[in-house]
Amino acid sequence: MSTPEPMNRAHVEAALERAGLKLSPEQVDEIHRISGYVRDYLAELNVERPMSVEPALTFKMPVP
Repeated sequence: MSTPEPMNRAHVEAALERAGLKLSPEQVDEIHRISGYVRDYLAELNVERPMSVEPALTFKMPVP
């Protein structure tokens, strides 16, 4: 797996500002550093999937 390119620094800072987070410069640097992974993860989450892959559907609860 290759290391994803971080998102645009200004976009990361704007998102943190909109979220109302008060972070130290070191924390912002760390979030910016991993922002490419976050973007890729969110893209994976926002994919249409059939209901059958829902983890909650893999367990059968006993009827009391």
